[in-house]
Amino acid sequence: MHPDYVGILLNNNLYRRLSGGRSARLSLKNYEEAAAMYGLVPCFTTIDRLSPEKGTLIGCIPAESGYVQVQIPIPRAIHLRAIYTDKRALSIIDRLMHQGIYVYNGRTRYGKDVIHRMLGEDPEMLPALPHTVRATPMSIREMIHQHGDLVLKPCSGSVGIAIMRLRANSGKYYLTYSRSAPSAKGWRTVRVSAAKLHPLIHRRISRASFLVQERIQLAEYEGRPFDIRVTVQRGGSGEWEVTGMFAKTSPPRTFVSNIAQGGSAHLVPDILAKSLPYIPTALMLERLVQFALHTAHTLSRHIPFAADFGLDIGVTPDGKLYFIECNGCDQRYGFLEAGMEETWKQSYRTPMAFARYLYDRGAWPAM
Repeated sequence: MHPDYVGILLNNNLYRRLSGGRSARLSLKNYEEAAAMYGLVPCFTTIDRLSPEKGTLIGCIPAESGYVQVQIPIPRAIHLRAIYTDKRALSIIDRLMHQGIYVYNGRTRYGKDVIHRMLGEDPEMLPALPHTVRATPMSIREMIHQHGDLVLKPCSGSVGIAIMRLRANSGKYYLTYSRSAPSAKGWRTVRVSAAKLHPLIHRRISRASFLVQERIQLAEYEGRPFDIRVTVQRGGSGEWEVTGMFAKTSPPRTFVSNIAQGGSAHLVPDILAKSLPYIPTALMLERLVQFALHTAHTLSRHIPFAADFGLDIGVTPDGKLYFIECNGCDQRYGFLEAGMEETWKQSYRTPMAFARYLYDRGAWPAM
């Protein structure tokens, strides 16, 4: 009889390291330890090594010295930790779901515009959504006159790549952007004409779909704006729970707080206590938790098999919360940057606890 395997879908590069006998990143060790806590054996694989027709997969499982490649029946629970956007991969995931395989996080790669529309259908979320429209030359001009400070972001971008800021100041207009990727060291701010858009904006919005969004004035820590990354996951009860959170501050001369773009991670209580001393920290923490849980519940009504979100939440100087962005493949390493190693490990335990839930209940949690 086979043990209770839990499939973990990785990107091809990481899988090649495993199957080639090279050392794995420590995060995979976290999966091994977490799976063992719940009587599971992790089987690391990729979408190309899954065969819905045969009902089998080829993957790597832990061995005494590294990993060994095996062929096993497709596990009933599969945790998606790679980003797939091509039609073939998505078709395989859909076929597995129709066969009763729980591919959790199987379809969480949605454009920022789609996520915004999903949340906009919830009246309770509307006050927390910055004014956002599809970026066109006309909409950008209208928005800059209305708000004076804008963020332009690609609908399908990640880790802050290609994001731009356009702001007005005393009748003058300034564009902040980066030409490099990752862009942590490539930021520039240039003065632009009020009469016509900068050629870089024209070029970017003509090549890909962009959103233009009012820039919310965020609270600052030591002179730098910050937002809060909250990891929300389904765990052993099947319900959404907040695994942890850390604060992200923007590096100098930029406006993005992504860790990959040079942002810094900090403990949330410390940031809140120093930045919002007139609001009890415990109250703000509870509000953040409830806001994140409500956001996850709202999104899960639209997104099938969602089980893991990394939510970026903005905090204004007066303590108001805003939804900024949702990450369907949360990178989690910010916990380590903030010195939260135990929370980092917990972010791997919770999905394994959810796999155990799926095996024991044999059904997806009720809405």
